[in-house]
Amino acid sequence: MVHGKAASSRKPHTLRKLGHVQAGFASPADEELADTITVGEYLIRNKNASYLLEVEGDSMQGAGILSGDLVIFERGKEPKVGDIVIALLEDGYTIKYLRKKQGKLYLEAANPTYPNLYPKQGEIVGVVVATFRSYT
Repeated sequence: MVHGKAASSRKPHTLRKLGHVQAGFASPADEELADTITVGEYLIRNKNASYLLEVEGDSMQGAGILSGDLVIFERGKEPKVGDIVIALLEDGYTIKYLRKKQGKLYLEAANPTYPNLYPKQGEIVGVVVATFRSYT
């Protein structure tokens, strides 16, 4: 489950983009300023429909979403099968994959110890568009 309130309207920070980093074999890194980006502009596509939640629990660990991570979700974005969505259930918000089997939509955790959930109409409130964490 995730719980929380909408993000504050603090001014976004601009960071310098230095270039690329290899996730495979190492390559020489040239440290040159490639560009500057505003992190919020990179992560948030529709600021009027975007909200932030902090993740609690381990149901999405297989998708790389861990407890303490922050997710940005967009209300009004049409969810597609395979999207990670936010649903509002009786006991609060939950984050799961949207799946479809035999014509019926359901929510699937990225951790096999959690059961599938079958949402009612209107319970899916948004699509996750970004996730991030701090290592400090």
